[in-house]
Amino acid sequence: MKRSTTSALTLVLLTALAGCGTGGTRSAPPQLGEILTITGVGQVVRPIDVYLPTAAQTRTVERAAYLTSARCLRRLGITEPPGPDPERAEPADRDVRSRLYGYFAPDRVATTGYDAVVATGTGQPASTATMQVLTGRDAAGTPVTDFQGRAVPKGGCLQEGLDAVGGAVLLSSDSSALPGGGPKEPLADPRVVAADRQWSSCMKDHGFAYATPADAYMDPRWRDRTQGAGASADHSPAELATAAADDACKRSTNFMGIAVAVQATYDRQYIAAHPAELATFAQGVSRHVADAQKVVAEGAAAG
Repeated sequence: MKRSTTSALTLVLLTALAGCGTGGTRSAPPQLGEILTITGVGQVVRPIDVYLPTAAQTRTVERAAYLTSARCLRRLGITEPPGPDPERAEPADRDVRSRLYGYFAPDRVATTGYDAVVATGTGQPASTATMQVLTGRDAAGTPVTDFQGRAVPKGGCLQEGLDAVGGAVLLSSDSSALPGGGPKEPLADPRVVAADRQWSSCMKDHGFAYATPADAYMDPRWRDRTQGAGASADHSPAELATAAADDACKRSTNFMGIAVAVQATYDRQYIAAHPAELATFAQGVSRHVADAQKVVAEGAAAG
């Protein structure tokens, strides 16, 4: 990463701004390390990353859970698949969405804005029988224990798939899945609050009124239309313009550099406080990923 030549001055200004109005009664937040200039999502690197499943590992786990659920359905006489095959889906983006910084994908905002459109399925919806066996419940929420004389696993075939890979925890690289909920998300850290203000002021100069980057990303104008059959893949001029201004303001204020630096302080604080739990968690990740790799390999061999 490129070192910010103004990082020291920025830190002084942010600390001074954040201290206004606090009355000096709040305990000091964790000491901030170096602030780097971040211009691409590949530079969003956190200390906690070493404990989280990688994108490739998560994809393997998703595939194993899918194959196990599909095998469960077939065992019960159902040939329908348990939803879209994750192998055919686009790899999940990591670090582009966060409650802390909203949306950060500088190479895409010009054409896809906030990339908030949810793709709608083109196939036929799953049959009632498939959904009941998959979820282990009927439309009224009553547990389904058998199907055509065969025992349905508790929680359905979906749960059987999740159980085979250690549960849903490995289906996400979100740090909240870590022991104790993971590192604190520093939304109220005074340095983040100050960075939000700088970013918001920049956005006002561009004609947009948002308090935080997350507010811009979650604007209902590019979210309401993502639901249901009427969802559109088009991105409005307003969305594109807002996302472009958002990115420009993140760059001019080095918002991402500040946010990631602050987040890293809480990561380190959390890691220091949970060494044993994290070691156990890491062992579990390795074990479940290895199990998932076997399931995927067996599925490939079976054709």
